[in-house]
Amino acid sequence: MQDSSRSNHGYEAMLDYQISWLLRLAKEEKNDWLHKIARSVLFKLIEKENDSDVKINRVEVWKQWERIDLTAEIEIEVNNQTERHLVVIENKAYTLIHDDQLKKYAYTVNAYYHDKGRNSYKKHFWVISFFDRSEEWFNSLQNQCDDCKVVKWELLSFYEVIGWKEGEEFPDTESDLFDEFWLREWY
Repeated sequence: MQDSSRSNHGYEAMLDYQISWLLRLAKEEKNDWLHKIARSVLFKLIEKENDSDVKINRVEVWKQWERIDLTAEIEIEVNNQTERHLVVIENKAYTLIHDDQLKKYAYTVNAYYHDKGRNSYKKHFWVISFFDRSEEWFNSLQNQCDDCKVVKWELLSFYEVIGWKEGEEFPDTESDLFDEFWLREWY
């Protein structure tokens, strides 16, 4: 998936698209591996148990809203109670956080969602990295997440998003789009 560009090859943009697609796919009523993975990703990002009785009512995703890589509003129904979740994602493809990004993004989100009746959302702030947990860069990112005192930013590695563990057999999703991005070593 690499071209001859002198950049990060658009890794962050591709990750934005993939996560946006998976979150929206989670709302569909299907029973295949890809849908199960999509639901798993959604529930991981809203920090909720992946219960088949939970109904996903609404998923809306914005790329690059206020320069934030991904912002998603998710509405679910649990035991006839509606829950509203906001997922905020900053992707880091082989770079570290710069210019107080996390602090700025947290202030922007908190200000916007404080007004106009949006304060009922439970907020989840994530940094997703192409670095593996065993790499020094991952530790540096973790320290940067921990340094943001405005909100708690959680850090996930690329493969943790979909729940894949090295050496583990991953189910055949029958989706070339998913498999090429998540399961091939292209980075």
